[in-house]
Amino acid sequence: MLGWQDTRPLTTATTPDRAKNLADKPGLKTLQDVLLTFPTRYARLGTSDQLDMLVPGEMYTCVAQILGVEQKENFSGRGPRTFIRFRFTDGSVQMESALFGNPKMHLGVLQPGAILLLHGKLDTFRNQWQLKNPSYVTIDPGPSARFGAYGSLKTIVTIAGSQEAAEELLRMPYLPGYPRKRGTSTAELIGVVDQVLRGPLAPTPGGETIPEMLPDPAAVTTSADGTGGEVAAGTVPAWPTGADGAPLIRFDAALRGIHQPPEEGPGAAIERLKFNEALELQLIMALRAADSTRRTSPRVDALHSELLASFIHSLPYRLSEGQTSAWDRVAEALDSTVPANLMLQGDVGSGKTLIAALAMVAAADAGLQCAFIAPTEVLAVQHAQTLTRLVEGLPITITVLTGSQSSEVRRRSLLDIVSGQAHIVVGTHALIQDSVEFFNLGLVVVDEQHRFGVRQRDYLKNKSAAGKTPHMLVMTATPIPRSVAMTMFGDLEPIVLPGLPSGRGEVRTAVVQAGRRAWVDRMWQRISEDVAAGHQAFVVVPRIEGEDGVLAWAEKLASGPLAHCTVDVLHGKMAPEEKAAAMAGFAEGRTDVLVATTVIEVGVDVPNATVMVIIDAENFGVSQLHQLRGRIGRGSADGWCMLHTTTLPGSASYDRLEAVAATTDGFALAELDLEQRTEGDILGDDQSGAGSRRASLLNLASDGEIIMRAKNYARELVAKQEELARRLVADIELEDQAYIQRG
Repeated sequence: MLGWQDTRPLTTATTPDRAKNLADKPGLKTLQDVLLTFPTRYARLGTSDQLDMLVPGEMYTCVAQILGVEQKENFSGRGPRTFIRFRFTDGSVQMESALFGNPKMHLGVLQPGAILLLHGKLDTFRNQWQLKNPSYVTIDPGPSARFGAYGSLKTIVTIAGSQEAAEELLRMPYLPGYPRKRGTSTAELIGVVDQVLRGPLAPTPGGETIPEMLPDPAAVTTSADGTGGEVAAGTVPAWPTGADGAPLIRFDAALRGIHQPPEEGPGAAIERLKFNEALELQLIMALRAADSTRRTSPRVDALHSELLASFIHSLPYRLSEGQTSAWDRVAEALDSTVPANLMLQGDVGSGKTLIAALAMVAAADAGLQCAFIAPTEVLAVQHAQTLTRLVEGLPITITVLTGSQSSEVRRRSLLDIVSGQAHIVVGTHALIQDSVEFFNLGLVVVDEQHRFGVRQRDYLKNKSAAGKTPHMLVMTATPIPRSVAMTMFGDLEPIVLPGLPSGRGEVRTAVVQAGRRAWVDRMWQRISEDVAAGHQAFVVVPRIEGEDGVLAWAEKLASGPLAHCTVDVLHGKMAPEEKAAAMAGFAEGRTDVLVATTVIEVGVDVPNATVMVIIDAENFGVSQLHQLRGRIGRGSADGWCMLHTTTLPGSASYDRLEAVAATTDGFALAELDLEQRTEGDILGDDQSGAGSRRASLLNLASDGEIIMRAKNYARELVAKQEELARRLVADIELEDQAYIQRG
């Protein structure tokens, strides 16, 4: 973490056997591994609380208050057997549990009012939570019980070294609960963290054991950053402050305070460590920004040319106010030798592709090549056709490069690209290959950027002439969590394209529960009515094969409620010529209903399509649903999007669908997506998911202030002490640093 590493093995803090076990499935091998495993919950001293989530069948740890105890006899075939049944609360629900054997020992510990740490396997019986095979250790025995430890939780006593030491440890003001890790438990981690903090990292009379990485602005220091560098007074930023304006606590106090919070709680420690996580990422971006000022891009110097003016004049419609504003900002960025890294955000159908076309025409007129990457072949071909129509009559050639082309067609395309005869190259992932060489690449446009990995998009940045970096323009209709994260971290310059072109119809959305037969019948009837009125419809299915796949649904509809309609299919396993034929048939109006997978998610433009049914809509993400919905209502007629689902009202999945139905605001949906899926690994390829995140504490949905404070500090530190900034992120692999600047 940000300039701090302690790779000493765990054997310096705990026994060799325990260190070996922790290095196995939990993967905790060093002191750093343990201390950077942060608690996720806390129980206040003297109160009962959950330290794990309630999941039947999972192991569960909680701080519990005993409510009642009784001694029972179990008359089984093996004869009478005495056992203890006890009731307890974890602060939210009441549970029951039982212990067999040695009732006298258990009765002395499990007295009403006593507070214990409990661990066992969760189950339910007759709507009552149960904890099976429990283990326990006393936290507060209360007035009548005694201290006791039983089962796996005796680990704490073993690690602490004595009953007295365990009692002291368990009476911390806050008891932490750690994330589930296979092969260990909250109880073991409480003990091992204590061993680390009291052993190799024990506080010393002379000062902090864990070095501070941020430079002290008040004094000259050598190694204040923990890396051996020298920092002079007055040449570093002011010490960072928190939300209340008070200085953040030091790193040593923060790392101790998050595991063993003081009386005032873990808040100050969490805020400082969140700042560190944000600063680590912001420093890399600030350093990349500094590097970019030393790199150059080919200037697009044809932004006011006669050819571009002729192109704009030839358009069948005038640019909207939003398009004009967005184009002005794009043009300003391209009219520079500083590499542009832009993200054009506009709702589905807002006219983003036309802005990209303006940029590519200007670049081509300036003698530069353009690469336009689309996520699917269907969309790549459609973009190429659209661009060809738009530039008709202009001295601009468009070449298509896809993976399904014949070797001869591909050979000709590659020759056109390397010779410079191809001004605009439209393609899929086929563009991102070593065999593709550009003559003079000056602009890369990525459509629906969330469909591409970071390294895939970045690959083309190295395809320009020697010493030059192409300008980058990525486009998205719904900023997915990664996009929002990148924007907040300052990697991309966001350009918002508001509104929709005039004359568009209104698209309304409804959630259709599969169990409501009348609603489902009305859904198919709506398609029939629109087809009878001369319009068309999409039916989107999440899978290709099986009884609920595209083929099965197409057959059911063609022989059932839509028997009077012309039905065709489109999916990713079809041959390229079959896909092209299916799309052409729909675009030209020969097909009434197209049953398809998400191959139609982006870019497909059929203005006559007014109805969409999304089968099993709960299987799609918020971003996908919004993108799919954007395929209808692209003409003047109103449209309906119906989200068919088998989930029940009140479930999280159903609520998510209701939220999508309630708004067509892509930016509001992006916020919902961010809250639900997180932002992914900022430095890597992963687009979302908490499991892939580099920052374990920072939450982009709620920590915007911390992020901005870290951003400002990073910029100032890079400006004043660039070498120190580089040392602070030296533990992040250089390759990851290079890939931080992504769209």
